[in-house]
Amino acid sequence: MSDKRRAAGRRRAWGRGPIILKFDSLEKRVVLSAMHAPADLVGSSFVMVQNADWGDTVTATGQVTNQGVGDAKGPFNVAIYAGSRPNINRRAIPIAEVTIPDGLAAGQSVPFTTSVTLPTAPVPGMGPNGVVYIGMKVDPHNAVFESNKRNNSGIGPAHDLTTIQIAPSQPAQLIAVSVGTYPTTATWGKSLAVTSQISNQSYGAAPATRAQVVLTPSSQIQGTGFDVTIGSINVPAIAPWQTVNVEKSIPLPEIPPVLLAGNSEFTLTILPDADFVTNPVSPHVAIGGVGVDQATVKINLPAGVETEPYHDDLPDLAMGSVSISAAELIWGRSFEVQTSVQNMGESDPGPFRVRFLLVGPSGNTTRSIFLGDAAIPGLAPGYQQSIHQALSLPSRLPSGILLDSLGTGKVIAVADPENALNETFKNNNTASSAPITLRLLGHDGTRFVPNTPPPDQLLSVNVATTAKLKRAEQLAQRASATREGLAVPTTKLFRRPPPKVQGENLGDKIIAVPKKVGDFFRDLF
Repeated sequence: MSDKRRAAGRRRAWGRGPIILKFDSLEKRVVLSAMHAPADLVGSSFVMVQNADWGDTVTATGQVTNQGVGDAKGPFNVAIYAGSRPNINRRAIPIAEVTIPDGLAAGQSVPFTTSVTLPTAPVPGMGPNGVVYIGMKVDPHNAVFESNKRNNSGIGPAHDLTTIQIAPSQPAQLIAVSVGTYPTTATWGKSLAVTSQISNQSYGAAPATRAQVVLTPSSQIQGTGFDVTIGSINVPAIAPWQTVNVEKSIPLPEIPPVLLAGNSEFTLTILPDADFVTNPVSPHVAIGGVGVDQATVKINLPAGVETEPYHDDLPDLAMGSVSISAAELIWGRSFEVQTSVQNMGESDPGPFRVRFLLVGPSGNTTRSIFLGDAAIPGLAPGYQQSIHQALSLPSRLPSGILLDSLGTGKVIAVADPENALNETFKNNNTASSAPITLRLLGHDGTRFVPNTPPPDQLLSVNVATTAKLKRAEQLAQRASATREGLAVPTTKLFRRPPPKVQGENLGDKIIAVPKKVGDFFRDLF
């Protein structure tokens, strides 16, 4: 190559201008790296109770860790799901959400505790073992810039997953096993001392309740419409298979109530659980008879009074129309009811109750389900009181009652349901809603309303199923791989779902449920 050609090449190269190299300081590189460093949020602890029932409110305790190199700026949420599989999929049901308000620095952890209400019906895909998976998902709304979003859920048991064995609460069964009165011959306007033994003949604990004291003419049968409540006795909480003694001196009315007029021989009945805390089936009636939960008593007019005084200036309660907030009600869900009560009599009755009952399409109140009471402090003659009450359908029905999930019923409002007031007449104390559709939510597609176990039957936990689940979790943890410092179990152990069985699992026993949708309250009435 000639010198001229070399010189021309040099001129062309230099003509492009100088090449400038720029170097940043090491400190500036670190600052820029920290500004753009992502966080990595994971669930590092999650604990709940082991046994609960559908619709129960339980406590969930968890912890979120930022295992990334950057801070999580700003608030983010933690969502909690219930599902039939150990992973959160499209069929999982969101049941709670917790906000972490202050973000989370790199390498730090933050605990949380919240109340969680389980679904009121089985979740989709539930098997007969009665086990529901509760999982948490960190930052479900993607509010935080992270290096890895795949570990925001699905890490495994003890980290972001736990299980709950669905087990209905064992009910109590309160029964009056003896009753006595003193004196055996009483006088209107005086006091009558009543003693009773109340027994809890079940494996479930009974809270503090109220026992109703009822008088019925001896010529009538208790529960047929001629009962008058003369008082109530407070009953303390009773442990399973325990008995308490209660007593109270009850003042008798000055004159016999209208329903008892013309009689001097009566049957006195003790009805435990007057507020339907342990047994929602209404009405409560005597089951033992005289010498067990009933006693005979004679009540005479005061000395010198030959004939009963005339009933004058009595109240007369009349119920108005009953309207429901929705045309379709779902088992286990709440709803609003609106009605009114008017006093068409001549005097203020004082405090009284308005009771709401769920009945069949016929409106028959001799077999119904208690929904709730509204307490009215009093009502002057000629005045009307509006009532707005929040009620809910039970998620479980008493043992032995089978209902289809879709049918028709009514809500009944009853003024003075215990006949504690002396009124002119009682035939206007009840009002009914229009027919309403009653439906089971049925997350899993099954169509039946589950039952509470029999009160005298010990509810055993399905030991075999529980042992298998624990073994599966242990194997999953042993076979897990390590991802970002936390165990991630394989899901192959849970790949095959259990067979679908329509029914309710009580321990090791499967109670079959009819599939055909027929009349609502078919077996209740």
